[in-house]
Amino acid sequence: MKPVIGITTSYHWKQRTFSLKEAYFTSVKRAGGVPVLLPPLMDPEDAVELVDGLLFSGGGDIHPKYYGEPISPRIRSIEPYRDEFELELFKLAYEREIPVLGICRGAQLINVALGGTLYQDLASEVVNAIKHDWFANGGDMLPRDYPIHPVKIKLDTRLFGILKERLEVESTSDAVLAVNSYHHQAIKRLGEGLKAVAYAPDGIIEAVEGSESFLIGLQWHAEWMENMLPVFRALVEEASRYRGELEGDEVGAVAGGE
Repeated sequence: MKPVIGITTSYHWKQRTFSLKEAYFTSVKRAGGVPVLLPPLMDPEDAVELVDGLLFSGGGDIHPKYYGEPISPRIRSIEPYRDEFELELFKLAYEREIPVLGICRGAQLINVALGGTLYQDLASEVVNAIKHDWFANGGDMLPRDYPIHPVKIKLDTRLFGILKERLEVESTSDAVLAVNSYHHQAIKRLGEGLKAVAYAPDGIIEAVEGSESFLIGLQWHAEWMENMLPVFRALVEEASRYRGELEGDEVGAVAGGE
């Protein structure tokens, strides 16, 4: 069977509706996985039992209380029920070493869940920050698949290994990739066990990964970029491996019982 990839969704508490841009769904499907949506009103324990891998999608701002800061006047939107659900879901997945990919807000959530902090608003907090929030009045200023700025990816990383055929190696330590950009927040202090593996020209962290199991966070919206399909394939491959190991453990337990 194909591995099941759970994808988190937004929850619009005013309208009481869930939503997810289809690019997440189609990227997982094209990569060979079975995408299943995980709305925030699920029980995290139930959700984690359904999946072989997780994709934490983009969305609104994470409540600053989860990283020990007061709310900035420049914060834009908060989905409190989504925060609660996803932080607990990530904790359960991390304990079980379920493969995880986070995109935009998803990368920030990984960082916060592991004890890191965020810039609540890059334009007002980071001196000489480039423009990262290419949206205005609820609409995109450029097509979502249009590259806006470069990032430098470290060569000695899992991410480079996944994308190396699509990168321009610039030096003995970095490769360059052009990415889209639709965020006004970003990682500030790294969470425990994470390492920064890609940076924007202004020094903002654009990607992180864990040191043990498959754990990658991308600040850009990889789901819209054709050259990012290898990232989703890597998630699906790791999820398939995780599923096989889980089934092997179950078979071993049954045999041992006999």
